[in-house]
Amino acid sequence: MTAIKNIKVINYSLCFIYSCLVVFFIAHLPIVFISVLALLCAWNFYVTISNKTKPNAWLANALAALALGLMLFSVGFSDTVILFVAMLLLSSLFKLLQAKTKKHYHVITTLTFFSLSAVYLFNQSILTTLVVSSLYILNFAVLGLLESKHNLKVASKQSGKLLLLALPLAVFLLIFLPKMPAFWQLPGPKLAKTGLSEQIDPFDIAKLSNSDELVFRAKFNDLAPKAPLYWRALVHDKFNGNAWLTSNLLKHNSVTQTKTQQVSSLTKYDYSIIAEPSSQKWLYGLNFATSNNDNVESDSLGLLRKKNYQAKSVQYTASSSALTNAPLLQWQTKHYKHLVNNDNNNNNKASALAYNLKQNLTSDRDFYNALLQYFIDEKFSYTLNPTPMSGNNTIDQFMFEQQRGFCGHYASAAAYIFRSAGIPARVVSGYLGGELNTDNNTLSVRQYDAHAWVEVYLDNEGWQIFDATAVVAPDRLTGSLSQNNELNNEFKSNLDFGLVSLSNFAAINWLRLELENLDYKWSSWVLGFDDEKQNDFLKSIFGSKNIWLVPLAVIVILGLTFVSYFVYLNWPKPATKLAPMVKEFEQLINWAKKRKLKIADHLTPTQQLQHLASQAPHVEQQLLEFSQLFNQVRYAKKPFNKERKTQAKYLIKLIKSTKQRNL
Repeated sequence: MTAIKNIKVINYSLCFIYSCLVVFFIAHLPIVFISVLALLCAWNFYVTISNKTKPNAWLANALAALALGLMLFSVGFSDTVILFVAMLLLSSLFKLLQAKTKKHYHVITTLTFFSLSAVYLFNQSILTTLVVSSLYILNFAVLGLLESKHNLKVASKQSGKLLLLALPLAVFLLIFLPKMPAFWQLPGPKLAKTGLSEQIDPFDIAKLSNSDELVFRAKFNDLAPKAPLYWRALVHDKFNGNAWLTSNLLKHNSVTQTKTQQVSSLTKYDYSIIAEPSSQKWLYGLNFATSNNDNVESDSLGLLRKKNYQAKSVQYTASSSALTNAPLLQWQTKHYKHLVNNDNNNNNKASALAYNLKQNLTSDRDFYNALLQYFIDEKFSYTLNPTPMSGNNTIDQFMFEQQRGFCGHYASAAAYIFRSAGIPARVVSGYLGGELNTDNNTLSVRQYDAHAWVEVYLDNEGWQIFDATAVVAPDRLTGSLSQNNELNNEFKSNLDFGLVSLSNFAAINWLRLELENLDYKWSSWVLGFDDEKQNDFLKSIFGSKNIWLVPLAVIVILGLTFVSYFVYLNWPKPATKLAPMVKEFEQLINWAKKRKLKIADHLTPTQQLQHLASQAPHVEQQLLEFSQLFNQVRYAKKPFNKERKTQAKYLIKLIKSTKQRNL
């Protein structure tokens, strides 16, 4: 069995790569399984640093079987992509724990390339790309160390050069290679990057807004509309006594109807959105939104949906107009007024409040204003840390006992009261506002901006937004939750650790905004470079009539690239590598010339050094020592190892510095 050079460096490098992968997958794998992977990384590191014998096959296989059982129990079978990634990481680390031959390490480095590529199933940001690219370089360096005697620094440098050589070709292929659909495709992981659900039951939630994950970015073609910005995602039209649900009627019957309703409304504003990966189909739009993108569909409620369940980022353009004012059909009026039977509903006080408010009022608009005034008069308050409530009368508990909550409490209670008064109403969930980045004029909407409100149908006005937050916490409507001074303490205490939680520091907040600006450009220009953008770009270069030049240009440039690379590899290169000690000897000759010492060209190197020593008695001893070292390496064939290199450098430095002191 051939001994592997640099075996320790190889093991350390692979341990480092998998440690980084474990840190990355903390957010996607169960903590129990992550702990197993971390222990395997630590075990591999300990075996390497302590020169311990690796575990035998029986022990390793027994532990692998236990770890596999724990993985299946903790990860489960519901998400096949997560299961695949977990098995890949587990098998690679156990293989590393048993690796002894060069063939074993070749298998591990191959698996490592797949493990690194799996990162892009979950995150494709520019920061992730930079980190993974660095780990790719390190893994290529490990592959090079298996076949060479170089150290890690040299191997990494060669690996980095190969990556830089491949980068222009990759950019060229991204721009010019036709965007063909995949012949096969893995299902995306079931990412939980949404703070929304088809069911709203706020009364059993103790905390809100603890995630600062990005949901989407929006950029308006012209000036952004004035606040508040209500980004609609879901409509909840069914009340079961505690929670508001999306009924099957809306799920299956809210398909796109005729284009007349959408075209007849005057479009107010156009914008583009880059939505982060999510396994859910819903997308985001203002008011009544429509989109002409091929991968997005619009429904009769003005909501946007993905056409496919692919868990990847989606970039689309949308147009928004006011909510519809078309008269409701009879079945629609009945549907949006419906409440559960009294047997399942004990919110009698809220029903009585609706009845009392409606007395002596002549219109639904008057009732709308009266309910808003009620929230003001009773001094309701907004909080991100409400007291959980349970039972069949949670709306009564909120309205007449707690009187403090967040958007979901107010939306659920208000919709119930409107329906109790015989006014059609529905709960809408989505996001409110967003943080404007003035560097690129984009609006970033994050998980903590999740919001719920009511849409109520008023005679002669159509659907109107009712949001009690406007009178309870009006500052919440002007931007992002992160910018609300009144709720700042609650917001920061709920939020997970991150740059947003440290945004009170001006320098950190500036860095956060700059990183977001860079990531937006990456998402828009690279990740969002789809076939539509590619066609527009190519037409701008070649024109719509000469588009046939594109494949010709691709073939010609690729051919020239490969020919140039072949010529480069086979071009005769001059031998520039000097023999040992020659470079050091020439340094002393140059030193002597600068000091105007006599150089005799007919003398041998040893005689030349002795001749210089006779002219410079103050460094005679050092020159003679250098002469002895020169003879050992050049004539006695002693290896020019690290110790002799260090000694030669030291003597040269001493000779030069001594001369300077004596001048």
